[in-house]
Amino acid sequence: MPPTLSSAPDASERRPEQPRHRRGLDALHRVPRPVRSVWLWPVLATLVVGLYHVTVPVMWHDELATLSVVRRPAGDIIDMIRHVDAVHGTYYLFLHFWISVFGESPLAMRLPSVLAMAGAAGCTALAGRRMFDARAGLVAGLVFAMLPTVARYGQEARSYGFVVFAAAAALVLLLRALERPTALRWLAYAVALCCSGYLHLVSLVYLAPHAVGVALAWWRDRRNWRLPAGFVGAVLAAVVAAYPLVHLSGKQAARQIGWIGRPVFGDLWNIWPQILGGTSVTVAVLTVAVLAVGSKRPGSVLLGWCLALIPVGALWVASTHGSVSYFMPKYMFFVLPGVSVLAGAGLALVRLRATLAGLAVIGLLALPDQRVLHGTLSHAKYVYPVPVTWFDPLDYRAAARLVAAGYHPGDAVAYGQNQWQLWWGVDIGVRYYLPKDIVLRDVFAGQSGQERDDLWPTLTPDPKTALGTTPPPRIWLVTKDGGQDPFGTLPPAYAKALQDRYKLDHVKTVSGMAVSLLVRR
Repeated sequence: MPPTLSSAPDASERRPEQPRHRRGLDALHRVPRPVRSVWLWPVLATLVVGLYHVTVPVMWHDELATLSVVRRPAGDIIDMIRHVDAVHGTYYLFLHFWISVFGESPLAMRLPSVLAMAGAAGCTALAGRRMFDARAGLVAGLVFAMLPTVARYGQEARSYGFVVFAAAAALVLLLRALERPTALRWLAYAVALCCSGYLHLVSLVYLAPHAVGVALAWWRDRRNWRLPAGFVGAVLAAVVAAYPLVHLSGKQAARQIGWIGRPVFGDLWNIWPQILGGTSVTVAVLTVAVLAVGSKRPGSVLLGWCLALIPVGALWVASTHGSVSYFMPKYMFFVLPGVSVLAGAGLALVRLRATLAGLAVIGLLALPDQRVLHGTLSHAKYVYPVPVTWFDPLDYRAAARLVAAGYHPGDAVAYGQNQWQLWWGVDIGVRYYLPKDIVLRDVFAGQSGQERDDLWPTLTPDPKTALGTTPPPRIWLVTKDGGQDPFGTLPPAYAKALQDRYKLDHVKTVSGMAVSLLVRR
C-alpha cells in the first residue's frame, strides 16, 4: 500500500542521507529563480553605488550643456542638432521627454544614467555566463559594478551610461545570435547596433571585435553561412539606419572635438586608469583578467581580449592619423563590459574563497577612487586620476548660495564671460542653483542658444544700451576666475559700461569663480 501524506515511510523505503554539499545545492534550487539569476546582484550593486551621493557632485559644464538643450521644445532640439552636437541628439530628445515628467533636479537628470549603467551590469553578467559560465558571469557583473568609472558616469547627465548599456546589450545579442542564428535574433542585434550609433557614433568601433567573435564561431562550423551572412546583414542595416547621423556628425566633428590632443604611444597604457577610474583598481582588474587565459574556453578568452583592446588600439590609430582625435577616455567606456567579463572569468577559475577575496580586494582598491569621484567637484575631473590643471572646477552651487544670501529685490546680474567663455555655462549653472523665487535679469544677455539653434547664447552687442537709462541699483557680477580683477574676464566694452556706472562693494570667491556685488554710483 503506498504511504499517505500523513504516514511516515517504512525504514526500507527511506532514502540514504545526502552529502552535505548536495543538500546545500538542493536548498539553493528552492530559492526563487530571480534571486539566483546572475544579472540580479550586479544590477542591484550598480544601483547602490550609482544612487549613493548622486546629488552631491555639482553639475559641471557638460551637464549644463545638456540642461540648456533639453529644456527646449523637441522641434528646437532637432533644429539645433542639424548645426551642432548631433552625436548627442538622441540622448537630448530622450531626456527632454524625461524631465517633462520627472523634473530637472540633479536626481531626475542623472537617474536615467544610473539605470542605464545598472542595465549594463546585468548585460555584462549575462555575457559572462554565455562566454564562460554562470559563476564567471556573476563575478563579471560585480566587478563591473565596483569600477569607479561606472559610478562616476552613471551619475552624469550625458549619454555615456547609455552607450555602455547599448554596447553590453549588443554583445549579449550577438552571443545569442551566434548560438542560434535566426533572423529575429540578428534583427535584435541590428537594433542594438543602431542604438549604439545614435547614442555615440564612436562606440561602433566595437564592431571590429564582434567580427572576430563571428569569425571564431564560423571557424568551428564553416558550413553554417548564416553566421557571417547574418552579421554582415545586421551591420549593413545598422549603418544604413545611422547614416543621417554619420553625415551630420562628420561635418560637426572639427568644432565638437577639435580641441582633443593627439595621443602618443605611451597613451595606449596611460588611458586605462582613466577608463577604469583609478590606477590601483586598474592593475588589480587587468591582473585577474590575465588569469582568464587558463580557462578551457580559449575562443571566449580571445574574444574578451579583443573586446577590451581592439577598440582602444583602433581609436589610437584613428586619432594619430585622422583629421581629429577621438582618444578620450569617456569615448571608450564601452570596453568596460569586455574587461569585466575577462576579470570575472579569471576570478571564477580559483576556489570560491579566493574568488570572494579577489572581489573584496578590487572593492577595497576602488574605494579611495569612489570617494573622490562622489565628491562635490568630482565631475570636473573628467580624466581622473590624471589631475586637471588647466582650470579650477567651477562651483556653481556655492556661487548661487552667495548671491541668494545677499539678494535684494530689484537686483540684476552680469556674467563675466567673453564670447569664447560662454561654453562654461556660468549663467546656466548659477541660475540652476538659485532658489526658484529669485529671478535676476541678465543685463548683458543677447540671443539665447535656442534662438541661435546652438548650445550657447551670445552677449548683447551694445552693453551701454543694455543697462538702460535707469540701471538697476545693484548688479551681481559672477565670473569664471576673476578673483583679483572681477572685471577682467569681461570684454573691455562691457567692463567699462559697468565701471562707469557702478562701484565695487565686495568680492567673494569660491572654487573657480568670483561673486562680486556692484552698487550704482
